[in-house]
Amino acid sequence: MALIIEEISRAHRVDTRYRMEEDRATLGRCYDNAVMVQDPHVDPVHAEVVKDEDGCYLLRDLNSLNGIRLLGNFRDKSVKPTAIREHLIESGDEIQIGKSRLRFIDTDMSVAPAVPLHSAETVFDRVATPLMATLLCLLVAGFSLWMTYLGTTGKFEWTTVVEVLTNTITGLLVYAAAWAFIGKVVKHEAHFLAHLSIAAVAALGYAAWQWFGTLLNFNFSLSQVMPLLNLLVLAALIPFMLWCAIYLALNLAPHWRLAASILLPWCFLGFAAAVEIGNIGEFSESPQVSKELKFKSMLWRKPVPQEEFLADAPALFDISLDEEGKKDKADKKAKKKASDKQMPEGDDV
Repeated sequence: MALIIEEISRAHRVDTRYRMEEDRATLGRCYDNAVMVQDPHVDPVHAEVVKDEDGCYLLRDLNSLNGIRLLGNFRDKSVKPTAIREHLIESGDEIQIGKSRLRFIDTDMSVAPAVPLHSAETVFDRVATPLMATLLCLLVAGFSLWMTYLGTTGKFEWTTVVEVLTNTITGLLVYAAAWAFIGKVVKHEAHFLAHLSIAAVAALGYAAWQWFGTLLNFNFSLSQVMPLLNLLVLAALIPFMLWCAIYLALNLAPHWRLAASILLPWCFLGFAAAVEIGNIGEFSESPQVSKELKFKSMLWRKPVPQEEFLADAPALFDISLDEEGKKDKADKKAKKKASDKQMPEGDDV
């Protein structure tokens, strides 16, 4: 049985592994140590691990300046943190020398079976290339520019082109850079191109919906429900983006990753949807029709002839009174006549 000594980073990841098969190994900053720790708070020869006659390993402090601290044992939670001078090593022990963490594991300890790669890994590898990320960003910028052109009634200035392209590309780059920074800090993996490509795909999906949504509104006058439909589309796209970002940048378990990517955006979008539902019944002084300019070929339903529309127009403004309404009107007239009779006549001059 050999002893494995692992150097643990601050992100709780294994940086280096050393295999000890001899009877004695030293730990420290010197190059002749079996375990070399690059930490200015560690002595040149800080500690030693010695194998006794029974085959057990003993950790001993060599009069170091900052000593050794036992942090615990990931297999035995009853082990409490304490300062040690000499300690019988148990598999799973974690210690601190200086500001560095070391973990001891014997080679007889079983390990968990391999975790299968997520199917998303293949997709991320394909989109995380400079060519793919550039093409997707250019496609988003071009689509945004086209949508802006279709929605512009005046002259399409070159300044508008620059503004649309700048805002689109800058937004994608900032999003990807933010998640890449988080991933670099947490997992030491940036995945900048993957974040950029995913954001571009989501932006393309939402832009395509905006184009299709204007067609629906143009044909069926859905101005009141369009905000809700936009929120529904966002409720699908944002969890997709967030799940991918968390998968690439954070060390979360699959169930926590799924819960965070769904619940967080749905809470905010649900509040916005409640506000929109409350506003549906409110009166609006402007007609609830599409304000988008479209080509005649984009009209799916058959237009109403002008003569037929004008013939039906008076019916739109006729207000029918039911029997109760007529009775209320008669009561009001009777009360008015009674009040007129009771008024005193003026004095004759």
